[in-house]
Amino acid sequence: MRLGIIGTGRIGSTLARILVAADHEVVLANSRGPRSIGPLLAELGPARPPPRPRSGWR
Repeated sequence: MRLGIIGTGRIGSTLARILVAADHEVVLANSRGPRSIGPLLAELGPARPPPRPRSGWR
């Protein structure tokens, strides 16, 4: 399952760890930008390519 988490504080980062461990695809976003979540991304493991919008999304 592909899930998005807005916020990478205590709750968001804990949820991301649980979901990645359960083999879900997780997309993270926060208000401070991508540099601030670098350590969390390194901990979660290798990333898949970012999703690309498909034409005709509904």
